[in-house]
Amino acid sequence: MRLPISLLATAAILVMTMAAGSYVDLRNDEMHARQLAISTGLEKIVRLNQELSGMLLVSVLEQNTLRSASFQTVHDKLELTVRTVEQLTRHLALSEDISALSTERRELRRVELEALERMEADQWPQARQLLFDDAYVLARKIYEINSETAIGALNGELAAKATAFKRTRIVSLAVRAAALVLLLWTGLMFSRRLRRELAEQARLRDEIVAANLRLEDKVRARTTELEDANRRLADLSVTDGLTGLANRRRFDEVFAAEWQRAMRRGLHLAILMIDVDEFKAYNDHFGHQEGDECLRRIGAILRTNVQRSGELAARYGGEEFVVILPGFGRDEALAMAETIRRSVQAQGVKHTITSAEGVVTVSVGITARIPQPGERLEGLLRDADAAMYEAKRRGRNNVVAADALELPSLGEVGLEGR
Repeated sequence: MRLPISLLATAAILVMTMAAGSYVDLRNDEMHARQLAISTGLEKIVRLNQELSGMLLVSVLEQNTLRSASFQTVHDKLELTVRTVEQLTRHLALSEDISALSTERRELRRVELEALERMEADQWPQARQLLFDDAYVLARKIYEINSETAIGALNGELAAKATAFKRTRIVSLAVRAAALVLLLWTGLMFSRRLRRELAEQARLRDEIVAANLRLEDKVRARTTELEDANRRLADLSVTDGLTGLANRRRFDEVFAAEWQRAMRRGLHLAILMIDVDEFKAYNDHFGHQEGDECLRRIGAILRTNVQRSGELAARYGGEEFVVILPGFGRDEALAMAETIRRSVQAQGVKHTITSAEGVVTVSVGITARIPQPGERLEGLLRDADAAMYEAKRRGRNNVVAADALELPSLGEVGLEGR
């Protein structure tokens, strides 16, 4: 979220006022330091002047040059102090008065230096005359009065400047306080607005989450429906529509997989080839609808008996069915084939007079063995089919194993109507 312009402007004002206040405080501190330095310098000038004058007077009264031995040192300190004060008062209104005092002081120093030269030359009367001359005494009194006046005026000017700076500082502090209050108020308004917007965003987020959940539920339901539809389509693609058994396509897939698995693990694999006896005559006599119903009943019997994992019953084509029995040896496959044959006969579905039993029966051919490397799976089917033909040749309603006898080729069987 972008910060409002009012908050940015208030913050900018606060920063500028703080900068201005800091500048005022700095100038104020500088002014106080300068004022202290000027006051100290002026006091030092007065003290050094008095020290120089007193030093010369004592020296001339006692006629002792040792009393003025430090005159030059004190004089140099005085000159340095005067220059410092002149530099500090350069930008003040009384700077010209300070310069005038410097001129008066230099004139006094000229007389004092001349008197010092007289004393060093043991011309004490002349030195005394110079120092007690009315003109020198009057000039020194005027200088002292002017110095005190200048010091007073200078202190007044410094005090006025200090007062002005104080007022400016108070104004700066007031502006800073106002800017701070404005910043706090703007921040409070922004915080309230931000909370409202965050609450609205949370509400919208909750609505989006709820909508997404509803959409996910719908997508999940539609996905489930689609998966069910795809599963049904997949089942339909591998299921015989009439009997509900696996169709030829599914049989081919499962048979190839079980063949490979049996070969890999060294297990038996049995195939049952089942054909309805005299089905063409049944169809011609009772009609195709009854023929379809007959096939459905046989499909139901196969579903009932072929249920274990890996086992598969499929409609191979027309009235032919095929069963895959993984792990079944010859005897187990014969037992399963016999069970199916008896179950079909036990249904008692009426047949035409051409049927030997008078009811619908089936002929079953079986083959069972362990697939060997290099052997083709079609051989197993061919043997089971040949055994089924042998069962028909033996009078139908029969079960024959492919290894039970020497089978004729398929071309030699030649049974009508199967």
